[in-house]
Amino acid sequence: MLIDFAVTNFRSIKEKQIFSMQPVATVKELPENICTGKDNDFKILKSMIIYGRNGSGKSNLLKAFQALKYLVIESADFKTGDAVGPYEPYKLDVETSSQPVEFEINFYGKKGTRYNYLISFNNNAIIREHLYYYPGRKKAKLFLREADAKIEVGDSIDSNYRKVEKGLYPNQLFLSKIGSEKIDALVEPYTYLTRHLSTHIVHDTDYDEMLIQVFTDMMTQPENSHLRNSIDKLLNVADTGIEGVSIKENKEEDFRFPDSIDLETKKKILAELKYQVKTRHKLYKEGVLVGETEFRINEESTGTKKLLATGGMIIEALKDGDVLVIDELDKSLHPLLTRALIKLFNNKKTNPKNAQLIFASHDVSLLTNEIFRRDQITFCDKNEAGASNYYSLADLKGVRKELSYEKYYLKGIFGATPSINEYELDFNIAPND
Repeated sequence: MLIDFAVTNFRSIKEKQIFSMQPVATVKELPENICTGKDNDFKILKSMIIYGRNGSGKSNLLKAFQALKYLVIESADFKTGDAVGPYEPYKLDVETSSQPVEFEINFYGKKGTRYNYLISFNNNAIIREHLYYYPGRKKAKLFLREADAKIEVGDSIDSNYRKVEKGLYPNQLFLSKIGSEKIDALVEPYTYLTRHLSTHIVHDTDYDEMLIQVFTDMMTQPENSHLRNSIDKLLNVADTGIEGVSIKENKEEDFRFPDSIDLETKKKILAELKYQVKTRHKLYKEGVLVGETEFRINEESTGTKKLLATGGMIIEALKDGDVLVIDELDKSLHPLLTRALIKLFNNKKTNPKNAQLIFASHDVSLLTNEIFRRDQITFCDKNEAGASNYYSLADLKGVRKELSYEKYYLKGIFGATPSINEYELDFNIAPND
């Protein structure tokens, strides 16, 4: 579970911004929206919605999650001299444009251990990387790495780390190497950041279709029968007119390959598109139900494709207790359906493993005390210098839980709304006489 995530000098984020999933003590409403430790030793929010005007930096915060995950997964394979790809400092200040980017994340691993992980990097190298954990109430060191210095390790790290350190390039994360070089004490935090932090920032139709293909392949595995059953239930509850999904195994004769295509490319396509999902609809004759017919995915609406892709992500997150980060969850979905999907995370029955949902939105109909606590609503705004800052509705004084959040937000009382002078939109688009 995510506790908090701090970002410094990344894209539109200049000064250190802390995005927290810890509840505010003075906020008492909707206690079911909080997950609690076995011994009441911690409390964490199950979901968070982020609002802000266009270009305020909502997506940049979510991209920071994605950048951190990318570096932990991919930097182990960076070659010497490769740039550290996610190095995108704040460019509107002469000083920060060449300073390091820094991410710091606090989280509970799947076994319940609390971790603190920090990375600081520039375009060419990792400047600092450390990982601490909490075997009890006090923080203990797993490792500390600084540029041009030997890695310091704690008592729980075995001597295998020396082999990893010896082959480590300056642009690679030490933790990233755990994907191929096992150090037992580092497996849990590595697994959390690579498998249980799920980020989805792209939201076009091609990406949705790719996700659908991924979930289609997963549904063919016997151990994932729950995914297909849950997708069927979601499609029915969403009133899409779809009875369910069917999985068809494609054969070579189902494709029309050009004569010029080479054998290796053909094999790759066949492997990637081995299975195809189809939707089942009721079939009628003269108003009488006579059976079912199947549609290809490309025959379905954009909203249905979005629901299939998003539904698969949500079902997997709930099953594994993941942190799911999505940009524009509500895109192409009906507001009532989006509400229902959010409530899956806030409901203990449907979210027994304490999965968390973090998403950005422009849909103000979701800005309601029926769904979110005040500390579950984050606003994003920019100052005069173009730097993003983030704050919770619970940070604003005098905001009672009974208020109409949507009404006050649209009036600009909470900030994070565009300043639009409608009179300046009086365009003269008629041709000159």
